[in-house]
This record gives sequence, structure tokens and C-alpha cells, in this order.
Amino acid sequence: MNKVKYSYMDHWEIQTPRGLMSPMVRKESLERFLKQLVVMGYEGLDTFAMKLPMYARLIGGEKGTAVDFEHYIQDLGLECMTSMFRDFIGYNPNEHVWEHRCHDRILEKYRQDCEYAKGTGIKTFVVMPSSQYFWCMDEKGEITDDVIHAHADLWNRVGKMMMEDYGIYLSCHHEFWSGLRDLEVIKKFYAWTDPKYVYYFCDTAQHVIAGVDPVDVYDMLADRTRCFHLKDTRNTDPGSYKIPPDAECLAKDVNRWFYEAGSGKGLCDFPKLFEAMKRHNYCGWISSEHDKAEMEGKSFSDCTGVSMWYVKNVLDPILDKEEK
Repeated sequence: MNKVKYSYMDHWEIQTPRGLMSPMVRKESLERFLKQLVVMGYEGLDTFAMKLPMYARLIGGEKGTAVDFEHYIQDLGLECMTSMFRDFIGYNPNEHVWEHRCHDRILEKYRQDCEYAKGTGIKTFVVMPSSQYFWCMDEKGEITDDVIHAHADLWNRVGKMMMEDYGIYLSCHHEFWSGLRDLEVIKKFYAWTDPKYVYYFCDTAQHVIAGVDPVDVYDMLADRTRCFHLKDTRNTDPGSYKIPPDAECLAKDVNRWFYEAGSGKGLCDFPKLFEAMKRHNYCGWISSEHDKAEMEGKSFSDCTGVSMWYVKNVLDPILDKEEK
């Protein structure tokens, strides 16, 4: 029997008379969303650090806490919140500057998030370890070793704080438009970070878009891998990652970057990845993610169901397959 569990990355949106909105607009909508996850077979919820206070207030009023929200999702049938994600770092142009005081500010912001999550089941904090590529590159359009070292210095500090003060694993998630996108740069980043404090979070589509095989990165960092975002893509990036201020939204030739696993026509080799998980005896959470489902008129319910069907019927059996 394999030792993985499946969670959902919190991008769900619903159609309302006021347009597309988060299910947190009403408690009834939130309950319907979470019950659908349970029925589909998901066991955990990955969410955003900035959403947690809003969920807590919706459930418990002004004095509601993250623990209150976790008890609420447990009453509905989920096991726990498995991780939280903060993405503001992706829009900060200064974290690669050694002397800039934003290192202290970023450290303090993540401390506040960890403090808020105390008492919950969250053991992984997912971060974007770099801002956009165009902020990080030099005049030649390249990422220098000094820039990579500065990123490593920052996340060593933050990861040490998270682990020693809260028992939370800092886990780095590499966007295709970020300064830490190429395989050689990623190798240097993890060589210059402390394996006790800085871990890896594998997002399949982001790597493939950047022209990187996620299995190569996972094989390299298997002992530092905390979780996976399973999402697909139908495009590699022809160079949009250098477009300011938002390469993902302003790419000229690609409207939708991300698709649910199992949707077909995708470039991510999920069976190959699950074979690697089996080879490395991976134990832990695997999370379905498929933001942008609404862009082709689909519902998040449909996409989430497709993803779980594919996981349970195609991918999960790979982990249980007996060796010959």
C-alpha cells in the first residue's frame, strides 16, 4: 500500500450573479466547496496564507482563528490543512539585494504567518523563492551567482526561523517567470541553501513551461522534497518570462498556461513522475492544482473531479504496482 495522501490547492471559484468569485463569499458556498472535495476523495486542503484570516472570520467571526477553520474543515471530512502559500514575494524586486533591509521585513512577515497558523496541521510553508526574472537579471539578461547567493541567504534565514521556532518546513516553488527557473540556477540555489532549512516543492507545469523536466529536479532533490503540485500545461515558454510586469498574464502567444492533470494533450509526463516517486519511496502529500479553469468556460468542480479521477485510476496504481 502506498503512503501518499491527496490534497487540493485552493484556487476554487464559483459563478455568482456578480461574476466569478471565491466560495468564501458565503459560508454556504464554502461548505459546498469543501464537501465536494471530500466526496471526490481529497483528504487535505492547501491554502494561501492571506486567505486564512478571511476563512477564520467567516467561520468564527472577528475572533475566529486558523484553528477554528481547521476544525471546521475536519468536521466536514477533511483531515487538515496541509500547507500554506504566500506569493507576495513574487512581486518584490529587492530580495536579491544583499544589503537591502527587505530581508528583515520578509523574515518578519513569514514569522507573522507562522504565528497565525500555530495549532493547525500545517507543516509546510510554500514560497516563491524569487521575484520576476526581469528584476533579477543583469544587463546581459542573465542571473549571476551573486544574485543566487543572495536568494539562498534570505531563505536560509527564513527557513531556520520556521523550523526552529515553529517546526514548519520552508519549501520553494519555482515559477517559470522567476529568477530561479533554469535547471543550472536551481542546482546552484539548492547547493547554497542549508538542507536542514530549505526544502523543495515540485510544481510540474511550472518546470515544463520553463523547459525543465520536473523528474530531473525531483531526482536531484528527492530527500528535500516536501510536496507536489500536479498540474499540466500545453505550452513551453518561447521567452515570455522576461516580460514585465507579469509574464504569465502578458504573454502574447499563450492565453491559458495551466490545465488539470488528466485533461489530455498536456506536456507533463505524470506517469514518469510517479515512477520516480515510487523509486524514491516518496511518502507525503500530493496536491492537485489547476488555476485558470474558468478561462475556457469550465467549472472548478469539473476540473477537480477530472484531476482526482486521473490520479486515482492512472497514477495512484503506479505507486502500488508490485516490482517484478
